[in-house]
Amino acid sequence: MTGIRPHTATGSAAFALLALVALDVFAQPVRLHHYTVAIDESLSEISVRACFDGKPPAYLVAESLDAAAALDEVNADGVRKRLAPNGAELKLGDLPEAACVSYRTDLSRAAKRNERGGEPLRRIGHTVITDIGIWLWRPQTLAPDEDIEVRFDLPEGIAASAPWQPAPAEGGTRVFRVGHSPYDWPAKVVFGRFQELAIQVPGAVLRVAVLEGSPPLAPGLVEQWLRRAAGAVTTLYGTFPVTQAQLVVVPGARGSEPVPWAYVLRGGAPSVHFFINQRRPLDEFLSDWTAVHEMSHLLLPYVRPEDAWLAEGTASYYQNVLRARAGMIPVSEAWQKLHSGFRRGMKSMPGVTLADATERMFRDGAFMRVYWEGAAMMLLADQRLRSRTDGVQSLDSALARLHACCLSPDIEWQARELFAKLDGLTQTTVFSELYEAHVAATAFPPVAEAYRLLGLELTDEGETIRMLDAAPQIAFRDAIMRADN
Repeated sequence: MTGIRPHTATGSAAFALLALVALDVFAQPVRLHHYTVAIDESLSEISVRACFDGKPPAYLVAESLDAAAALDEVNADGVRKRLAPNGAELKLGDLPEAACVSYRTDLSRAAKRNERGGEPLRRIGHTVITDIGIWLWRPQTLAPDEDIEVRFDLPEGIAASAPWQPAPAEGGTRVFRVGHSPYDWPAKVVFGRFQELAIQVPGAVLRVAVLEGSPPLAPGLVEQWLRRAAGAVTTLYGTFPVTQAQLVVVPGARGSEPVPWAYVLRGGAPSVHFFINQRRPLDEFLSDWTAVHEMSHLLLPYVRPEDAWLAEGTASYYQNVLRARAGMIPVSEAWQKLHSGFRRGMKSMPGVTLADATERMFRDGAFMRVYWEGAAMMLLADQRLRSRTDGVQSLDSALARLHACCLSPDIEWQARELFAKLDGLTQTTVFSELYEAHVAATAFPPVAEAYRLLGLELTDEGETIRMLDAAPQIAFRDAIMRADN
């Protein structure tokens, strides 16, 4: 054992709390397809029984093309002929109403062949992290009055962490509603013996799965770290951007930072995965930028990968602004980190447009250009909104209005569409102007004039930024880093 409590009454109590929170979400009746998901004690085989409310679909689909290789056996009630997949499609034929389909997935055959992300299967101690794309065969689309209810049937001591919305259930059974995000958005379910936490922050409950680590994690480290990071994000408009999220913490990562690697997934509902170096001290976690960055992604709806500069730029801007507001770093350090990031972005991929750099980000390593040019555009948007409205509006207030209307977890946005929406919400043209000026341009956005107005002076041949005591928009500069603006 590592010092982390496995699935115990603590996890059950946390899930009970989430089930109570979910009552209002599921007040309206829906047409439910019932999936029962079981896993064996060795965490090597998943069995699924899918029973349909009404007429079953003509076929089921899986997110990954690798699902077919892992599929072991498929049977439909009352049908003698075994069903076989064709790529990522499983034809059911003309089944009667309320029919059920059963199948097994051999996780040992879930090799990475066609995955867009990381490995489809990752084992850590007594836990396995699975891409749902390799074992969840489901209808391709769901009508507004349809949903899939997933019920987990697990061996004693085994827990399941899923990204979907928890649903009310009896007897401690784990039940989730899959929701209406597209079937091909990646998501992960964790099975095994791990600690479970429910962290309440303003407007949200964060469902945390903490996997085993050696050496063991310091007591309370994960809760203190994630609660502080989530609290920083709530300083933007007073509440966390989503009402619930799955967080997965995986110890054992190598690197000099406390969180060498992390990412956000959107399938089913928002999910954040952190790969941490638990050997680092608590104070490094409490000041680290990664958790604030990843949670800041949730301030926007899902933005298509071709426009990753918008999602990453917003998160990169706010990873510094929000940490300053929460007292995690000094204000002067936040400005310096922004400026240093802009300098790295200016040096990355010269002569290439932002759109092209984004398209080539993974192939050519253009991360600095994409992240920090996007962040520079967010600074310019913030400064211009404040300037044109005499401080009445800001990037914060624009995102607060976006939160009120348009953070559906099921819709993918293009950057141009989202900027048009933000222009409409602010009754300005700030965002469309930035889009037209910079997305198809090769030059990094000029920030010198914004620096002058905000009272930010460069020294040491442009490497260091200094805050002046007087400037035309010094009040806006201070408000950007202040939690009560």
